[in-house]
Amino acid sequence: MPFRPTSVVVHPAAEEHLSRIAEDARVGRQPGQAIWKSLRAAMVRIKNDGQWGEVIPSSSIPRGYVRDFGVTNLYCIDLPSFHRRFYTIRDRDIIVLGLVDHLEYDRLMKA
Repeated sequence: MPFRPTSVVVHPAAEEHLSRIAEDARVGRQPGQAIWKSLRAAMVRIKNDGQWGEVIPSSSIPRGYVRDFGVTNLYCIDLPSFHRRFYTIRDRDIIVLGLVDHLEYDRLMKA
């Protein structure tokens, strides 16, 4: 039986980038439109199964996520145009922590 979270919330630190993607999608600008469409589908899947994303091993969780958010578990979802969304599970809630492009993902994972 899948884990169904009580809520899915976006951390304030992730809101700005998400807003830019949403605005790009609203005006029909690519790749924002493709990313936004994929994000919406991913949100439906996460609401139905909070552990749907790829698990990032605890030894590979970026130090900044541990320091800034107190993360002890991290999940990643691949999106179009080499973007990825990070989220964590805290109690029975999903907290969206970031939406990063390929370069930022590589920087985070090497740090």
